[in-house]
Amino acid sequence: MPNIKKEKFIANVKPLQESMDGDYYLLQDIPEVFRALQAMGAPEYIDYDYLLSVSGMAVKLAWQPGWAGREGLSNQADFLNGDSNATLKRVLDLAGARYTIKTVAEAGIEAAKNDIMASIDRGVPVLLREENCSWFTALGYSDDELYGVSIFTDRKKRLPPHGYNKLEDWRDKLEAYLLIDAFEPRAMDAALLLDTLKLAVRLARTTRVDRHGDTALGTASFDAVAEMMVWDESFEPLDNHKNPKKNKRYEGELSFPYERPEGYYRTDGARTLGERFYTGYCDFLCMLNGYSSFARFLDKYAGLLPAHSKRLREAAGYYSRACVYADELWKYVTNDGKGVAKFKNKDVRYAFAAHMLRAKIYTIKAVEILEEVIR
Repeated sequence: MPNIKKEKFIANVKPLQESMDGDYYLLQDIPEVFRALQAMGAPEYIDYDYLLSVSGMAVKLAWQPGWAGREGLSNQADFLNGDSNATLKRVLDLAGARYTIKTVAEAGIEAAKNDIMASIDRGVPVLLREENCSWFTALGYSDDELYGVSIFTDRKKRLPPHGYNKLEDWRDKLEAYLLIDAFEPRAMDAALLLDTLKLAVRLARTTRVDRHGDTALGTASFDAVAEMMVWDESFEPLDNHKNPKKNKRYEGELSFPYERPEGYYRTDGARTLGERFYTGYCDFLCMLNGYSSFARFLDKYAGLLPAHSKRLREAAGYYSRACVYADELWKYVTNDGKGVAKFKNKDVRYAFAAHMLRAKIYTIKAVEILEEVIR
């Protein structure tokens, strides 16, 4: 008898574009949760802005000493918690989902495959974590191949009829997977709004944590990134060919005119112009762009605290004004080879630094209002 292909797909789930309507950029983890919950019939109010805001990712900023490359902990990671899945857990908890996380090391790859396919058979997506700590929403399978959506997958390789990507070499790359056991959407109320405000204040006011050394968090990250932009000595040795692929990795010493404390500068960080552009400039602007989501969230739900609604909308305005500087900077540098080469121009970087300090002022104004409301 011929082999019968075993397959199942959860249809009509679309990946989110990296840039949505030219208004804001996606941050890791949240789009995958959003698409999983949408596939399970989440109500309309549980949108990207909502999940980004209640999770804290909309206002979370971090800048590691020097220039963090993608081979290590990214600036978009959760620095306040020792658990690398803390953000994912929080957003699922607050959305009303119950779940189980398993590692492949504990379960074994065959048991993992069976778990994933059994969930998809029930019409429930599965979140998969690959070796680079990014998450993928598994929405279907065909024999032993898995298919789904992620902001990191190549849009040119989306396959008909569903427009999903095949997860390449998933058996070798899969580290962990999250099974959604149940989903009862939690409504936004005054208590959840207040909890979200407290988290936003904590993320802004926590500027260092011991286990991450000199990594600058919250409002301190604006100072840290601005400072690194104006240390011309660390840019001088880097190539600036208009084709980033031709820029060679610099392996020499990076000098500074003043002595720095031990561990202050990451000598193992990004050491090409392109790496600094995408893991420094671009990543930080994507984080700052989350402010636009938080501003919309505050404006939408301010009425849940009637005595403070006017002040919350004022805070939303400050977050929006800070976010303006994320877009302003793309007027100096574009996301292409020519733009990367311009990143070596100190006038461009100085403009970046100045805009970051302006964004910091508006952030502090917004946070002071949130603190007032909490009190």
